[in-house]
Amino acid sequence: MVFTKSRLGVVFAGALLSLTNATLAQTNNSYPMLMSVHPAAAVVGQTTEHEVSARYNLQGATQVIVAGQGVTGEVAPLDEKQQEEVKKAKEAGKKPNFPKIRVKFTVAPDAVPGVRDFRIVTPQGPSTVGQLVVARDAVVVEAADNDTPDKAQVVGIPSTLCGKIEKAEDLDFFKFKVEAGTGLTFHVRSQRLLNRLHDMQSRVDPMITLKTATGMTLAASDNYYAGDPLLAYTFETAGEYLLEVRDVRYLGGPDWTYSIEVNNRPFVTQAHPLAVRPGVETKVTLVGFNLPAEATAIVNLPADTPAGLRWVSPLVGASAANEFAVLVSALAPIEESAAENNTVAGSQSVAVPCVISGRVESPADQDCFTFAAKKGEALTFEVFARRGWSGLDPILRILNDQGAAIAEADDLSQHRVGSADSWLENWTAPADGNFTIEIRDLHQRGGPQFTYAIQVTRSEPHFLLEADTDKTLLAPGTNAVFYVRAFRKNGFAGEIQLGVEGLPAGVTAVCGKILTNGAYPDGCVILQAAPNAPASAASIRITGTATHPIANGEPLKLSAVAQPLQEYYAPGGGRGNYPVDLHTVAVSEPMDIRAVRVSTTGMELKPGGTQKIDITIERAPDYKGNVTLDVYFQHLEQPFGNSLPRGVTVDGANSKTLLSGEETKGFITLKAAADAPPVEKQLVPVMAHVSLNFVMKLTFASEPVYISIGTPATAAK
Repeated sequence: MVFTKSRLGVVFAGALLSLTNATLAQTNNSYPMLMSVHPAAAVVGQTTEHEVSARYNLQGATQVIVAGQGVTGEVAPLDEKQQEEVKKAKEAGKKPNFPKIRVKFTVAPDAVPGVRDFRIVTPQGPSTVGQLVVARDAVVVEAADNDTPDKAQVVGIPSTLCGKIEKAEDLDFFKFKVEAGTGLTFHVRSQRLLNRLHDMQSRVDPMITLKTATGMTLAASDNYYAGDPLLAYTFETAGEYLLEVRDVRYLGGPDWTYSIEVNNRPFVTQAHPLAVRPGVETKVTLVGFNLPAEATAIVNLPADTPAGLRWVSPLVGASAANEFAVLVSALAPIEESAAENNTVAGSQSVAVPCVISGRVESPADQDCFTFAAKKGEALTFEVFARRGWSGLDPILRILNDQGAAIAEADDLSQHRVGSADSWLENWTAPADGNFTIEIRDLHQRGGPQFTYAIQVTRSEPHFLLEADTDKTLLAPGTNAVFYVRAFRKNGFAGEIQLGVEGLPAGVTAVCGKILTNGAYPDGCVILQAAPNAPASAASIRITGTATHPIANGEPLKLSAVAQPLQEYYAPGGGRGNYPVDLHTVAVSEPMDIRAVRVSTTGMELKPGGTQKIDITIERAPDYKGNVTLDVYFQHLEQPFGNSLPRGVTVDGANSKTLLSGEETKGFITLKAAADAPPVEKQLVPVMAHVSLNFVMKLTFASEPVYISIGTPATAAK
C-alpha cells in the first residue's frame, strides 16, 4: 500500500490508538510472547520444573514443542492458588489470565548439551520462541538474597548456577570451595538467551568476577561468546572463593536470566579440522581449557546428518566434553599442511570442489591455497569460522598468479542476521590458469582459537527460501497466510512452487508460486482450518521446488526448505527478524475476527486498468478494535511479504483499509501498470490485521484470491 506523509501520520495515530485501547478491545488476539524461563537450564537425564514467563496469557496451555532431539516438555498442573483463580474467574464469567506457568522438561541421558528452542501452545495460539539450556551438572537456583559477599550463596562444584539480574545494581554472589591446583571454567549464557525475544528494546550485558573470600579480584570476564563471558582459572591455593555476577552497566530486568556452567571437565572451544564428513570417523585436535596435552576426540556422525554447522559432544579421554561446532560436509576434505603457506609461492595446492580446514596460527599469519580453473568457470567460497565461535574474523581474497587481488569478501548476511564470516558467491575465472585463495584475520590476529573451514563449490543454479513468520494461528473455519521469500542464485531465474508438510489435523494448504516477474521475490501459502478442525498444533516444513533449463539436456530439478524467521520489536519501533528452529501451526479458540469475506476470488486485470475488491469482516461479539485491510504484509511502508504480480499496486486513494469501531466493510482497489507483464492465477491474500503492539500484528485471511493479467490484446477481447 502506498502512503502519503499525511496518510502515514494517520497510520501511526491509528496504531497508537489501537494499542491504547488494546486491553479494552482484545478478546483472543494476543498470542503469548515468551520473555524468560527460570531456571534457564535443565539437566541431562533428568526431569525438572521451570517457570515460563510471558507477555499476554499462558492460561490453558496444552502443549510444549521443543526443537531438536533429546528434550521433551509438558505443562505442569496448576498449583492450588492458580486453581482457585480459575474457579473465581469462571464464576465471574471471565477468562483467567496467567502470564506465568510451570513447565516440566525431560532431557534424555544421551542429549547433546546446548540450547533448544521451545514454544508453548495455548488457546490463544502458539507462543513466540523461548530458549532452554541443556547442561550436564545439577542446577542451583539463585537464593532470594545473595546480593552482598557476606550473603553469598554456598554452592558445590560442579554445578549449573541459574539466576536473574532482576533489578538495577543487582549483584549475585556465589561461594564455593576448591583444592589447590583445581582448574575451573565458568561458561555464561545470558545475552544469547534473549536473542529470540519479540521485544528487543534492551538486553542484559553480563559480567562475572572471581574473587577471594576477602574480596580481592582474581580474574574477570565480560565478552567472549558475543556478550556472554567465559572464564577459565586455575586456583593455586585451596580455600573459599566468590563468584560475582552482574550487568556490566549495573542495569537489570525481571527477565534477565542466566545460566553459568561451572566445572573442572574438559571445555572445548574449537576443533581442528573443523570440517568432518558424515558417516566417516574423524579425529580432531581440541582447543580449550582443562584439556590434557595434545587433546583429541573422535567425531563420528551418521551418514544422513544434514550438511552445515552441527554441535557435538564426544568423549575427551574418559570425560564428556561440552558441545562444540563442526562443519558437516560431503566435499573432499583437505587439511592445511604446508609449513609456510602464507605466500602465493609457498601456497598449498588443492583441487576444487573441496572443503579446506585450517588455522591462522599466529598474528599477521595468512594461509594460501592454489587451485586451477578454466576461463568462465564459476565457483563459490564460503568461510565457516565465527558462526562456530572461532576467534577468527576472516577476510578472504582471490589472487592471480602474480599475487594481485582480483576478488575479496568480508562479512556476510544470512537469514537477515549478519556474521563476520566471508562468502564470495559465483566468482568467475577471468582466464585459464592458477588462482590462490588467501585467508587471514581482518585485525591481523591469530592463535589456536583461530580455526576455519573454507567450502569451495561449483556455482550451480539454486535458490534459498525464508518464511517471514515462525507461527501461524488459526481457529476452526478460518484462514491464515504466511509469506515465503526466495533468493535466486547463480543464474537461476525460474518460478518456484511452494509446498507444506506436516500440517495439524483439519488444516489444509493452498500453496502459491514465487513468480519470475513478481513485484517482490515472494509467494504465499494460505492455510484453511475446517469448521470442525480440532484444537491441535504441529511444526511444519515449508518447501519450494523448481526446474532450471539445461542446454541439450533434461531440466535440472531444484528444491529448498524455508528457514523460519521470528519477528521482533526493534528499538525505535522497527520490525526485525531472527532465524529460529520451529514454524508451528495451531488451531485454537475463535478470535476477534471470525471471517474475512471478499467479493471476488478471481481478478482479471487489464494492463493500465483497475479493479475493486469489496471486503467484509465478521467481528467477534463486542470486538470494536481497529482492523487494517491489506493485500501484502508491511510495516512502516516496508514490505515484508508481497506476492502481487509485477506492475500491480494498491490504489490508496481509492481504497478503504482502516475499519474502526463497529465497521465491517472496506475495499481495496488494485491497479495494473500499462506495461504489467502477463500473469495467470497468481495467489494473493486479502488480509485483516489486528495490532498486538506497535510492531506485531495478528493476521486473518480471506479464502484464496487469484490475480491474472492479460496482454492488452487479450484483455480487449
